[in-house]
Amino acid sequence: MVRVRFAPSPTGYLHVGGARTALFNWLYARNQGGTFILRIEDTDQERSTQESIDQIVKAMTWLGLDWDEYYRQTDRTDVHLVAAKSLLDNGSAYEQDGAWWFKVPPGETVVHDILAGDVTFNHDQIKDFVIRRSDGTFVYNFVVVVDDADMEITHVIRGDDHLTNTPKQIMLYRALGRKLPKFAHLPMILGPDRTRLSKRHGVTSVLEYRRRGFLPEAMVNFFARLGWSHGDQEVFTRDELVKLFSLKRIGSSASVFDEEKLRWLNQQHMKLAAPKRLVDLLRPFVVELGSVTEEMWNEAGDERLVQGAELLRHRCHTLVDLAKMMHILFPVEIEVEEEVKLDDRQREVIASICDAFSQASSFAHDDVERLLRGALAAQGAKLKDVAHAIRVTVTGSAVGPGLFDMLSVIGKKIVVTRLRKLIRR
Repeated sequence: MVRVRFAPSPTGYLHVGGARTALFNWLYARNQGGTFILRIEDTDQERSTQESIDQIVKAMTWLGLDWDEYYRQTDRTDVHLVAAKSLLDNGSAYEQDGAWWFKVPPGETVVHDILAGDVTFNHDQIKDFVIRRSDGTFVYNFVVVVDDADMEITHVIRGDDHLTNTPKQIMLYRALGRKLPKFAHLPMILGPDRTRLSKRHGVTSVLEYRRRGFLPEAMVNFFARLGWSHGDQEVFTRDELVKLFSLKRIGSSASVFDEEKLRWLNQQHMKLAAPKRLVDLLRPFVVELGSVTEEMWNEAGDERLVQGAELLRHRCHTLVDLAKMMHILFPVEIEVEEEVKLDDRQREVIASICDAFSQASSFAHDDVERLLRGALAAQGAKLKDVAHAIRVTVTGSAVGPGLFDMLSVIGKKIVVTRLRKLIRR
């Protein structure tokens, strides 16, 4: 059975590269009906923090990358000690100034990589290396082998920055008499300038994208497409990714992090999301913007909010975008993209429409259309004479969903208030 692991070091947040590695391991395990392990590699006691562990777990949970087994490396120190002593006993390691060193044998090591093919490392270029520091703590290259071997990891899927560590680890496997896993080193992720992705490109923690209004399924879709493909398809559900994922479909060249593509993917997933779920996600974003209070949100009612989200989401790339647009559903001042000026005739027509709306007992789509067209007919006017002024005044924008749909969702009281204010101005 396939057993894979994601083994982050808790010295900071979960970044884009780490998230993609975690996702590829998770997808492979789920595709193969195998086991996905989350192992916190916290042997660097000076830099590892509980805050980082909590942040990594939170980010993994948000992305929906559930794990089957969980370990912390520092809980296995006794096991590491036994394994290290066995290397001393069989002559594969030696002690020097309190530290324990692995003795690199002569020859060469060939890494059989699923993605990169065979990569040969001559041992003349590799010096003896420490496996246990003089303070008694163990080094990454040693403990990762012991843990992977004990946990019967079948496939080590990780970034290609680890490729140079792999010959040392293979030597340790052989010295310990343990079975080698299969290796797959993922090509690097580049920034828009084609240099290795880093903080200078503006890329932040995975949870920062949550704060910026991205959906977890969009992030998963985006991370999957950083190196993996299935024909020309761009938009994938989680179930589709699990069904289609294969290590053979991972490309050998580096991928470019394109935030515009991420925004586009997020827009597609916002269109696919259940409107009620969008509303639940939107609440903190809307309230955080400051104008709308929790009380206003509750008074708006789920039905209106769901209808509003369903109408407005098609023009939005993030939840922040949609939250700003949802303000039009509340009795607050809204930003308008252009100043509306009325002549006397338009003012008279819109006043008549306000009077008709004010008398309405129902403000559903059909009622809004009937009342508005009735007022226009009574004034001998046409919809095109006032439609632009009404739309901009009530919604803030000259374009958008159907006018009658928007007026109905915004509601009679707010619509009439905004239109009467326009007439007075």
